[in-house]
Amino acid sequence: MKLFTLLFLCIMCNLILTTSARLVSAEEKAFVPTGFQLYYGSDPKIMKQLKKRMHKGQIVVIELRGLDQKQIATLVNLANQAGAKVIGYISIGELEQLEKANFEQFLKQHNMPTSLEKISPGKNELFQSWHMDVSQEIWKKFLFKKIDQIYQQKIDGLFLDTVDTTDLYINHREWPITRRAKSLKAMISLIREIKALSPYKFIMQNRGLNLIGKSVFVGEETGILVPGLYLSKSHPHNPDGLLWESAYTHTGDWIDGKEREMIQIQKNGFTSVFTLGYTDTKADRRQFFQKSQAAGFIPAWGSSTKTLHKELTRGITTK
Repeated sequence: MKLFTLLFLCIMCNLILTTSARLVSAEEKAFVPTGFQLYYGSDPKIMKQLKKRMHKGQIVVIELRGLDQKQIATLVNLANQAGAKVIGYISIGELEQLEKANFEQFLKQHNMPTSLEKISPGKNELFQSWHMDVSQEIWKKFLFKKIDQIYQQKIDGLFLDTVDTTDLYINHREWPITRRAKSLKAMISLIREIKALSPYKFIMQNRGLNLIGKSVFVGEETGILVPGLYLSKSHPHNPDGLLWESAYTHTGDWIDGKEREMIQIQKNGFTSVFTLGYTDTKADRRQFFQKSQAAGFIPAWGSSTKTLHKELTRGITTK
């Protein structure tokens, strides 16, 4: 009788543990984004505000470099308790000034007989950063080393910035069309490789709207079509989120077409569309939120792209 009771208890314990694991897994898969806030700084007062504003379904984008391990761990734990996710910033299409020395040291460590200038197709004078050719294997190795370091912080995912370097590839007339297409394909592959690296992490793509459709045209009067991310369709390694930064600022056939694509992407539900507007642009704040809500997008507002390290972005319910 005792043996039977013991066996029964063991079976019940295993059943409870298995059920709990399944519930946790199902909860992770069922995460539905409902908001987001973005902050690249480390000011204690602003970090306190960020923590207070966390809520279920929120994506919190942070820059890890200004925070220590304890601060990051506390932030991630609070987010998990609130039902939110914390994702870390990484620039995949540009090399920032702060990372220049690290990358040059990385080149030396790998005995690469080349220089940054030979890998970069140009400089971003506004942010004093270097556009990078993601078809270069050494750049990809550098990125995946950084991603590994970020994931060691138990972060919930990544915010992939500077994807719009692909605009430079498309219009880089010094390269033949086939060469431009090569780098464009490499960016699409890179995004999917990052997602495939850890499928349950939340991956958000910033900008790069040229990539979101079924195909991308590369050329002038004539050219070739490169398969795009096709975010309106299901793909296991497509990004979970797409940020339309400086949304509703510009007008014209191209951006109007992209807006229609993003509405369909949001409607189909495979990738969530987020919008970020700025006070120092032509966008009207009230119309920005109205249009975002009407399309089903997840909106936030900031003063300027240049002040994201000084203040929090604000959602529709914050001032």
